[in-house]
Formats: sequence, structure tokens, C-alpha cells
Amino acid sequence: MFSQITETLVRCIMNTVMLLLSAQMVFAQQQHPVSFAEIDQRVKLIEPAPPAELALTLTKDYSTDTEKLRSIFSWIADHISYRVRKKNTRAGNYSNNLLFTDTSGWKSANDRMAEMVLQSKSAVCDGYARLFKSLCDFAGLRSAVITGFAKSDLSRQPPFRCNHTWNAVYIDSGWHLLDITWASGYTSYSGDEFYKFYDEKYFLATPEAFLRDHFPDDLRWTLMEKPVTPQEFDKAPYRNRSFTKYRISTYTPQNGIIEAFVGDTINIFIETGDPVADSKTAADTITHFDNELQKITPSIAILEPSCIESNGHQIRYSFYATDTTTEWLQIVYNHDTILRYRLHIRKPKSALAANTRPGFRGPDLP
Repeated sequence: MFSQITETLVRCIMNTVMLLLSAQMVFAQQQHPVSFAEIDQRVKLIEPAPPAELALTLTKDYSTDTEKLRSIFSWIADHISYRVRKKNTRAGNYSNNLLFTDTSGWKSANDRMAEMVLQSKSAVCDGYARLFKSLCDFAGLRSAVITGFAKSDLSRQPPFRCNHTWNAVYIDSGWHLLDITWASGYTSYSGDEFYKFYDEKYFLATPEAFLRDHFPDDLRWTLMEKPVTPQEFDKAPYRNRSFTKYRISTYTPQNGIIEAFVGDTINIFIETGDPVADSKTAADTITHFDNELQKITPSIAILEPSCIESNGHQIRYSFYATDTTTEWLQIVYNHDTILRYRLHIRKPKSALAANTRPGFRGPDLP
């Protein structure tokens, strides 16, 4: 009798041990890192759904933020196509009959855009970026939408101004850059055909590599303390997104790089067609940055108007070069940053040279 009880007890202990080992093995398998290649294959089978539901489906099987991020990024790149302008059709026609309608409450602009993109399965860069932001929000990942200038490898280069939107994401204790639009494929030279082609280099690219063809409206989003100067500055200053809102007809200097010596006064002029109407235009919403991004502060001087000329349409900005530390000039109009110049300030060869040089380094308007 005693031997039977002992045998039964041993079996119970063994079964318990086996169950614990099995559970531990399953847990270990679940925690084992999943390769990007496996994630990329999984997302191909996931169908579109409302943003909150889609974000959960894309991330619930992963334990790390990097895996969740890859799943969201890869799904968008695989399932969303760039919206091109077809011949004899009007661009920008989203269906009003959304498959997933949620009227439970207020939605952000990102969530509304995300729903439209998921409905049409197509977008331009702003739609890609906002869909990514919406899915990251629902997945608990910190991200940002970034606007700025992007240049392609094509011979026809766009004007040096805001023309593109991409993202940054906060993982592994730092901000990282990515561009889902460019990672998803490319358009034909004529712009009326889109070809799917996944480009890995736009996923968590290094700041140095990203700046080769992306230049943000806000310099802090270069994630570099001393950003490299794009060659486009040789021909013109950078025109921020807000520039196009106003009736600015001319600006001087027209070259984007200003050379100066310590002790010089730099004057910059803009001319606007209707200052009164401009003053009634709402300024862009100020972006708030977290403490981590605040540490990245390039040497910028922000210039407000110094005076308005007698004709009422010409506005002057002045900057006195006290030392060589300032590298960028940002021109503010109606509380919006509209222009950015690259500044090269050098020390004079001698005190005499500094005293004999003219104080104005920029060309004057007639």
C-alpha cells in the first residue's frame, strides 16, 4: 500500500515538473527574438482593419518595441501603395463610404487620415507618415511626424523647400529616423506608375545617412548637433513649410549661404504683397519636444523683424555677429519660421580689418 502511494506521489511530482518545463519552454519560445524576415512574411497575411484593431493585431505577438515597430513599418510598406496621378483622373479621391466607421468620439487628424489610407490602400507621403503615427500611438510606441525637404536621384530636382513628410520613433532610449514612403517603392519618371520595391535603408537609418536626401523643417530632427549643409544652400535659402502660406514675393539674399566676419551686421529682407492679410493667417502649431530631443540644439539664431520699411511691404531682419558660434539663421514672420540661411562667420585677420570692413554683408534692396 505504501509503495503504491509513493509511486503515485512520484508520478504526480514528475507530471508537475514536466508541465513546468513545458510552460518554461513555451515562454522561452515566445520571448525568443523574431527575425525581421519572419515578421515581414507574417504581415503579408494581415488584412486592413480600423487603426486600433490593426495595431493590436500587428504587435500582440511580439515582446520588444523593435519587433512591434518592424511589424507596423513592414505592414504599411507592403499593403499601402503610393497614390499616383493617373491620366484623365482626378487625384485625391478618397471614398466617403469607409469600411470601418467609428463614431464613438473625437478623433485626431492622424487617426482620420489613417482610416482614409486604410480604406483606399493608397497614400502620398503625408498619409504614410500619419498612418504610421496612428498605429504607433495605439501600440504604445512614441513617434513623430516630420516635414521637410527630400531630394531624389532623378535629374530634375525640386525647389529647395518643404516637399515631404517622414517619421521618427523613440526606441532603445533614443530617437531614430525612418521613411515608409520611400521604403515602399518608387514611381516612374513620369509619375503615373508606382512600383513596389522594399528599400531597407529607410528603416532606422543613421542620421548621417538620412541627411543625404532628407532635410527637416526643424533642425533638431536631423538628430545631429552639427548637421551637414545640403548643397542646395549654394543656390537658395531653405523655404520652410510655412513659407507658402504667405504672400512673399521676394527675399534677399537669394543665396542660402551667408559669409560674414565677427563684427558684421547681416541684413535680410523679405517683401510681401499684403502684410495685413498675412497678419490674419494663423501660425502653425508649435511642436513640443521631449527632454531627449532638447539636448540636440544646433547653433541657431532666430530673427524676428527689425523694422518695416516705409512702403509697408518690405521687412528687414538684422543680425550682429558677435562671435563665430552661430551657424544658422531662421527668419520668423507672423510667428512662423519661413526661411533658413546657413551662416559662415569667421574671425577677422586683424582688429584693423574688422574696423574697416563694412557692417552690412547682405545686399540691400533698391
